[in-house]
Amino acid sequence: MNRKIKIVTIIVMILCVGLAYFALYTVKEDEYVIVTRFGNPTRVISKPGLQLKWPGFIEKVNRIDRRINVFVTLPIQLLLGDKNPIIVTCYIAWRVSDPLRFIQSLTFVENARQKLADMVTSQLGSALGDFTLDNIINTVPDMVKLTGIEESITLNCNARTTQEYGVEVIRMGFRRINYPSIVAEAVYNRMRAEREKEAKKFRAEGAEAASKIEAETDREVSELLAKAYKESEIIKGEGDREAMRIYAEAYGQDRDFFAFKKSLETYEKILQSKSTLVLSTESELFKYLTDYKIKGQ
Repeated sequence: MNRKIKIVTIIVMILCVGLAYFALYTVKEDEYVIVTRFGNPTRVISKPGLQLKWPGFIEKVNRIDRRINVFVTLPIQLLLGDKNPIIVTCYIAWRVSDPLRFIQSLTFVENARQKLADMVTSQLGSALGDFTLDNIINTVPDMVKLTGIEESITLNCNARTTQEYGVEVIRMGFRRINYPSIVAEAVYNRMRAEREKEAKKFRAEGAEAASKIEAETDREVSELLAKAYKESEIIKGEGDREAMRIYAEAYGQDRDFFAFKKSLETYEKILQSKSTLVLSTESELFKYLTDYKIKGQ
């Protein structure tokens, strides 16, 4: 009897464990859980924790990531308003906002990505037709309209995906913009011409500034030289005046000695090596050559 009770107890325990394994499940913070019964959704659970369901094939747990998903679209060639073709690659950030509508309309994440990529591509085709190449790529920031295009497409797509698929488009943006080979050379030539134009402008402004600086420097140099020349002439005049005063005082103290000194200076100037000098006997110069004694000495 005891043996039968033990066997029954073990069987009951195994059944309880199996029931708990198939009936209990957990919900994580980064996911939604939709419980379906025979394929039909019965409830949506967003609160994390331990939950209970009917075991086995009766109810099934479907998990949906509630975090922001980001993917990159395939490159596509589109025409601008000026008929220039460009190759565009975009990124799309999105998340599930209504899990029940999402699973009823799309079911899988791969389907959501395909729908969003098709929608964004369609919106791009019509949006880019209103702009020219200068509005897409330009060295002047105010001419580029990419931000406005991104915001417009994000709003348009989000209004539709929220209602139809339970998906919120967080942001759509341009990841890469390329030129087809047939227009790349023309674009590069235009960009090169714009850069050369800017370079010429900067060089002209630099040359003008250099000319102004040079002219200002020349003016300052001329003013400094004129001032220095004026001061030197004043100093020279004062020196000459002082020299004349000293000469006058010296001449007044001893006129014979002063005359003798001036004669010696004259001899030094006119009597060079191998020079011949013809003088009158009455000349003042001749007097000092013949007389060794000076009056008053």
